Amino acid sequence: YQVIIAESNPNHIARDLVHCFVEYDFSDHTIDHVHASEIISLLRRREIKADGCISFCNECTPLAALICEQLELRGVSYKSAIVASSKSQTQNVLSKSKIKIDDVQTIDVYSTQAVHLRSDLDCDTLPESFKFPAILKLDNCSGGIGACMVKSKEELKKQFQQITSSLCTDSDFPRIGLSRGNSMTTFEFYNGTEHNVDVMLYDKTLVWAFITDSGIVRQPIYIGTAKRMPSFLPDDSRNQLIDAAFKCCLGIGLTDGTFSVEFIMTANGPKLLEINPRIFFYFIPRMCGYIFRDWILKLYGIDIMLYTMMISCGIKPEIPNSSTDTIQMGVMVIPSLHGKLLTDDHYKSKLNEMIDSGDVFFLQSLQVDDFWHVSTYDKLFGNVAVSGSNPIEVKRKLMNVCRALDIDQHDYQVDTFIRNF
Repeated sequence: YQVIIAESNPNHIARDLVHCFVEYDFSDHTIDHVHASEIISLLRRREIKADGCISFCNECTPLAALICEQLELRGVSYKSAIVASSKSQTQNVLSKSKIKIDDVQTIDVYSTQAVHLRSDLDCDTLPESFKFPAILKLDNCSGGIGACMVKSKEELKKQFQQITSSLCTDSDFPRIGLSRGNSMTTFEFYNGTEHNVDVMLYDKTLVWAFITDSGIVRQPIYIGTAKRMPSFLPDDSRNQLIDAAFKCCLGIGLTDGTFSVEFIMTANGPKLLEINPRIFFYFIPRMCGYIFRDWILKLYGIDIMLYTMMISCGIKPEIPNSSTDTIQMGVMVIPSLHGKLLTDDHYKSKLNEMIDSGDVFFLQSLQVDDFWHVSTYDKLFGNVAVSGSNPIEVKRKLMNVCRALDIDQHDYQVDTFIRNF
């Protein structure tokens, strides 16, 4: 493969690691049609023919779709990319069709009460049938920044005003999607366990799927706390999740690529939270896909980033039939409580010793210089994980590591987060 990167930052870490680096500012996503034409023009001037186009950033997925359409490359349509980038549009499109799980049971996988909020006035016009508690999220953004639970219409309006006043533009919190606006979506709260289903699709067919369990969220901020792979769910529930994820993707027109579908598994089956393109991040000293790529590679020997590139180039991946007896379990770390893992010599040394001895698998997704961006909303900067063959032993091992590194604290109780694991 020869990789071409279009990037606005001239000093990007990948500049000297790729075949071609195209410097171009596409930060204003209100004119993505212009950006698509300009990027294609820049490639043609260099006599470069692209065989595929993908995005490593959620907010750039519609731009990548436009480039694919104009160059007649394999990928999702621009219309589908726009729907997928909006939580409310995803729910509303799916609500118009019934989804049969395992082609037997017809259930409402989508939220029947998803409401798009463009201003605080919309908070006063909820349907009479709307039920609380509810979840409030930024409609076009990723990473769970600003997400919270609300228990009344008054609290909904208060939180909406507070969040949208502090998260207005991309400069308030870069690269989470605020360039597409800061409208919000509210939908019913589901009781159950949370799971990510990574699905690979080629020409409307399911190539492979991976399920990662999510830990119990830390109230009141709905940002991920812990992960486990493979899933602790029984086979029938796993099959339901995979089938639902596949059909939800097709339901909004996602036909080719790798997508992350988030569900709550309730007593009545899976309930969709949102669909995102699988995102990969490049950082020093390691590359990670918010743990998923690295974990899948470590446990199954399958590189979903490579296969995503293959799909975009029109090559259907041949995935090996693989299973694993290893359980990977990890906890997310945040700047406000755990920044010392990267800034304090004592904790840095202790962490590095654990990494070198193989006791810990550490993935970093934020550099220390970027910590200032997260003063109000803690964004995850990494994940500390352990592995083993027995879930009880793995949980005990993870707790010992978290206590030694001062990750487990009064305001960050890891044993609570991993209770379901």
